[in-house]
Amino acid sequence: MPNLYSSIIIPIAFVSGIWIPATLLCCLPWVQKQMLYLHWVTFWPGKWLDEPERAGFLKNQVTPFRIPTKDGERLFAWLIAPLGLYSRYADKFLEEKSGVDGDVEEKLSFKLLREDPESRLLIYFHGNTGTVAQERRCEEYRMYASGASDKIFVLTFDYRGFGKSTGTPSEPGLLNDAEAVVDWALNVANIPPDRIVLLGHSLGTAVATGVAHHYSSLDSPISFAGLILCAAFTNSGSAFSSYSIADVFPVLAPVKTIPALQKWFNGRMKDPWETSDRLVSIMRQSSALQLVLVHAEDDGTMPWNQTEQIFNAIIRAGKENPPNDDEAAEKLRTIELGEAGRQDIWRSGMMSVSKLVAKHGGHNTMMKWSPISLAVLECFGLSSVGPRA
Repeated sequence: MPNLYSSIIIPIAFVSGIWIPATLLCCLPWVQKQMLYLHWVTFWPGKWLDEPERAGFLKNQVTPFRIPTKDGERLFAWLIAPLGLYSRYADKFLEEKSGVDGDVEEKLSFKLLREDPESRLLIYFHGNTGTVAQERRCEEYRMYASGASDKIFVLTFDYRGFGKSTGTPSEPGLLNDAEAVVDWALNVANIPPDRIVLLGHSLGTAVATGVAHHYSSLDSPISFAGLILCAAFTNSGSAFSSYSIADVFPVLAPVKTIPALQKWFNGRMKDPWETSDRLVSIMRQSSALQLVLVHAEDDGTMPWNQTEQIFNAIIRAGKENPPNDDEAAEKLRTIELGEAGRQDIWRSGMMSVSKLVAKHGGHNTMMKWSPISLAVLECFGLSSVGPRA
């Protein structure tokens, strides 16, 4: 596929000339917003936001509620109780009144999360289009919690302008949304950061990285148990030039083959989403970063070399700031996984960065991989393997 892409698809994109007007069109802020967020696209199953049972959950296993932001928006969120814990308190869950109305702090799921010192919270940042109730996303929530079905709660939410959340999307706005959700987890649910993992997919990788960067930059920095990024991109300009229509035709591919043009194009982005730069900054500020990068070689939407570039940027920055302790010197380990792909793990002191590039999976299907569920367990310290990233 890489040879086909370089020898046939990119030349076709060049010769067609479509990329020139498309590039200029994508310089318009309104066009960028529609293409980057696609918040206006909601598939039918994703409209069952008030009825999680339609998505395969048990009665009241999901607690729908709203989280206010500091700039006055209201985000629609789901708190999902792990199945093993639900089975233990099934009668109480069944007796509870359903619905979004009421104080979330009075809900059984919230109380079980806050009162159990062994509970873990996975905060899920979804990609563009759709809502928290999309069928494939619901399957992912259940899968990520299945490895420790009495401990891992999932908190997921729709960004402003998505689903039933108010407002309209923008980079500052989505970062406010993410901060509001994480603040709720830390200060309302009272979950310490070492029991919180941030997991993002596609657009969500930029949002999760942005909020992790915010908390690592505080006067009293906060680090989380782990940051898992699936199908990430270095920045929005690079994402636009790498994106393929229908996973086949990369209309802006010629842009990224000309570095000066790519730099110019990046400068036209209203919402730059500088994920790579933010991750490097986090790495320099945190001595205990646990980062997992996951991508598929056959991802037709966002090429896997975006994750490769992010990984390489972090390693380069790490080499510039080696640990003082010789015993904590950096180490790079490569694990061949056969048809499952290849994993590179870089360690320096207490810091660990893992990159898993699988041979198969695609942009959305990869989110159901077992390696991602294992990474969740490892970040939470619930795997005998121990936290590798």
